[in-house]
Amino acid sequence: MVRVGIVSLAATFSLLASLAAAQPPTTPTPTTPTPGTPTPGEPTPPIESPTGVPQGPTPSGTLPNVQIPGVLLPPRGPLDFLYAPPPQGPLTLTPSLAITEEFNDNVFLTHSDKRSDFITQFTPGLTLQARQPGFQLLSAVNFTAEIYARNPELDSAANRLNFLTSVSYQASQRVNLSLTENLTFNRNNSNNAAISGVASGQQESLSNVLAPAISVSLTPRTTWRVSGAYILERFGSGNNQNSQNNRNNQNSQDSNIYRIGTGFDHTLTPRLTLLAAYDFAYLDVQHEPTAFNHTLRFGGSYQVTPTLTVSATAGPSLLLTEHDTQITPAATARITKAMSWGFMSAFYDQAIATNGGFGGLTDNKTFGGNITVSTLLRNLFLDLSPRYTISTSTGASQSNTDINVLTVTLGARYQIARYVSLIGSYQLLHQTGSGNGSTRGTGSTNNNADIDQNLVNFGIQFGYPINFY
Repeated sequence: MVRVGIVSLAATFSLLASLAAAQPPTTPTPTTPTPGTPTPGEPTPPIESPTGVPQGPTPSGTLPNVQIPGVLLPPRGPLDFLYAPPPQGPLTLTPSLAITEEFNDNVFLTHSDKRSDFITQFTPGLTLQARQPGFQLLSAVNFTAEIYARNPELDSAANRLNFLTSVSYQASQRVNLSLTENLTFNRNNSNNAAISGVASGQQESLSNVLAPAISVSLTPRTTWRVSGAYILERFGSGNNQNSQNNRNNQNSQDSNIYRIGTGFDHTLTPRLTLLAAYDFAYLDVQHEPTAFNHTLRFGGSYQVTPTLTVSATAGPSLLLTEHDTQITPAATARITKAMSWGFMSAFYDQAIATNGGFGGLTDNKTFGGNITVSTLLRNLFLDLSPRYTISTSTGASQSNTDINVLTVTLGARYQIARYVSLIGSYQLLHQTGSGNGSTRGTGSTNNNADIDQNLVNFGIQFGYPINFY
């Protein structure tokens, strides 16, 4: 099986290299950009979050790593196949194909009796980018077929699926509409789809974040925002039905979280903006009592220099259930810095949510950051994204599992031809839990929460941008 994957990979190297022709590159390079294309390393406009907190600039040529209060997206995977190069025209369609070989030292995400495997992966994808005055669209989708060398029962034509759409429309000079949707499905790695990044064993997992928002400029200095979000998480039993690990995971808890919020931004000075917001959440978690969460936030955003921005909000968060009432702090902070060689950012977020398949109502504290290097060396793109989450069960939760999870992802992309790039990555997952994952009142017990996993991935990606003018 390994020999077949290596032969296929070598053959594809030759085929894709022969297809390379003179077209604009698909990765950011330090060459002079076309009119209207962001210069590599130059920040793009801030991303507006569903709760009205500006997310700061993002590195050119990459998708935003959205971090918003209570509505985090899943951690980035080992390879960001939703990567999007700067559009070369008002409408750009980019089909792509990646062929990679992955080494996974803990295929079943277990605490003991770890099993490793070599996995041959085929990832076709499609990216659509549109940019018109008052309108911006980015939509990307891909799926991954996998062939396992040692565990053929895990083979599938669609083990992974990712979909991301972000659209912004300026309805009038004072009204702006936006919509973001991120769907992630993984048949084997539950942590790749869980919003919190918590791994609950080898099982099917699905998450979807749908977040619409509207902003209205009441005055030249004051903006009123209304937002909503629907966060769905589903967990299945996995492919290997005979393992004790998956029999335990059949008790994983699904969840639906509905959020709606409003807030005001007031520009006090050209550099300082004050923020005030209210957010209401309805949390429907399987095997848990219905919960209501009310959160007030106050804070601001300050542009320290033209390339350095700091933003922070904080306030009380009231969690109500039929069994308990609890007040916890809610906070979010973000710092972004554009550099001559790329981009750096760091964030902190604390909000009431869940801890993935282990379920329960939890107080999640997430620290994270991103370093993107795009212009240090021609045709080379590097990305480092660490993330650490402390998930603590609340007094209102029926679950007694507290989990800490560290995820570190290092990705690299090197353009060897106009259509062809070499790609590689390393991902570390280190997770510890103080509880056993049991759910009070149900008699069910999940697998041990202590999990370590290392992923090493390398391969080749072919992308052909089709520009419409």
